[in-house]
Amino acid sequence: METWLSRLQRWIAKLFHFQGKKKRRASPKIIKSWYGKHCAVLRIERTTPGGLSTYRITSIHGECDYLITLDYLPALQAEMAGEFNGTAFRLRSHDNQYNSALTHRFAVWRVWRNGDSSPIGIWDCDLQGFTQSFALSELAPRRAVAGVALAPLSLIHIQKKTKLSWQNQMEHIDWLLLLEERIRGELSNPHHNLKACTILSNEQ
Repeated sequence: METWLSRLQRWIAKLFHFQGKKKRRASPKIIKSWYGKHCAVLRIERTTPGGLSTYRITSIHGECDYLITLDYLPALQAEMAGEFNGTAFRLRSHDNQYNSALTHRFAVWRVWRNGDSSPIGIWDCDLQGFTQSFALSELAPRRAVAGVALAPLSLIHIQKKTKLSWQNQMEHIDWLLLLEERIRGELSNPHHNLKACTILSNEQ
């Protein structure tokens, strides 16, 4: 957990320091972008073990940006075991506790413009459930998190420092509930249980 957290925080710091400096090295690739009236959502490439989806949410009304990350737990909890015909392969470390019911790590971060970051919440949860379709079990988690990331596009900003400001609404989103609603739709299972385990919560 600590290794994953520190590695991701370093990546976040590098990502957000790009905008204030001349580009001496290539910045992370933007895979896709969406623009609403009050914010933009960028899907960003993150080539780290287990990393599946990363979204940056930014607005001119916000004091900070938000980052949503999705990682595949078995890959996070594995260690390099060797190489076979030029392909690296990984095996689960005996030091890592394993709960086969939990499949993904979902996290939401506040990121300030200087690169400092703090997690709003980090959860390990089941985003696959029981399904006979391998394609659905692979796609559903990514599609659900995409839906979560795009939800802020519908927020309406009304004045600064009010309950209806964009920033205030972002701070009061129930991210885990939103994820559960999305994954139930993607799996076509209205009774799907996230079985969410809170890894870290730092809500203001």
